[in-house]
Amino acid sequence: MKRVESFRNSYEEYLEVCRSINPGSGILDLRKLVKKELPSNYIGLPFGTCLIDYSNREYKYISENCQEISSYEKDEYKSGGLDFNWMLFHPEDKVVFSEQVFSDIKEYWKLIPSKEISEYRFSFNHRYFRKDGTISQILQHGTYLEPQSAGIPIINLLVFTDIGDFKTDTNMILTISRLVKGQGYLKVFSKTYHATRDIPLSARESEVLKLSLEGLSSKMIAEKLFISIQTVKNHKRHMMEKTSAKNIAELIHLCNKNNWV
Repeated sequence: MKRVESFRNSYEEYLEVCRSINPGSGILDLRKLVKKELPSNYIGLPFGTCLIDYSNREYKYISENCQEISSYEKDEYKSGGLDFNWMLFHPEDKVVFSEQVFSDIKEYWKLIPSKEISEYRFSFNHRYFRKDGTISQILQHGTYLEPQSAGIPIINLLVFTDIGDFKTDTNMILTISRLVKGQGYLKVFSKTYHATRDIPLSARESEVLKLSLEGLSSKMIAEKLFISIQTVKNHKRHMMEKTSAKNIAELIHLCNKNNWV
């Protein structure tokens, strides 16, 4: 109780100090401060926005400040489309999103009349690889638009921000909210998903990777496993797609780090 009272007193003292500061006193001239510190082209907002067209798997629009948030430039997203964004997903979260999160999103779509879908907001977090190789977390709020005749929306208006400094566990959380007039967005669904630690590679892929670690070339691996060189190359390509690795060296590093081999 004493601790609570002490906090209250400290806070009230702080408020008294604030009340004593008059914006016109020169100590807190907000208009001058904003004009001085923020240039007219200032884009340092803590969130970015984009408009995704799923029919063409591309970004129709992405805000200029996306690099400040995700570390990637908007041209990288626009030229790479959804495939580029998918490549940045942490491999464990790819599995959870594909098999659980998006499945629940689609199930909820079926409950919403097409004309009302824009009143709903779908929010979830996931881990992603930043440009410097570090892993952070991103939170995105999506509003689906333009559902086609089957009720499947093909446009998504997204607001996204990096929450890596606040979200440090590996759980993904999906929250669905509905916009209610006079009340704002009210939560109608929420679910927490635990990241899987299962090996994302098939038995054959793991075999190919282990032989690569032993220094065998694709030709040597093909001969040892009695498969074609092209099949070996396909296995390597599939492994890199699953783990978002850019090359074999990065694939080996990720698999060693996560004990997948």
